Amino acid sequence: MVVTTTKFRTLTDQVAASLGQPDARIVQVEHPLGGTDTSVVEAWADAAVEPALRLLTGGR
Repeated sequence: MVVTTTKFRTLTDQVAASLGQPDARIVQVEHPLGGTDTSVVEAWADAAVEPALRLLTGGR
């Protein structure tokens, strides 16, 4: 599984496809991570849990 931010999602999809993994499991969180208050990043991470679980258990 790959975790990326909104700003880099397109690039992440392109790199995955170029590496022969067009269906890579990718979870997206908000951007930017650097310089963002820890509590905000933690909230973004919390919001990514359900999408990550769906990807890990076969859902899309």
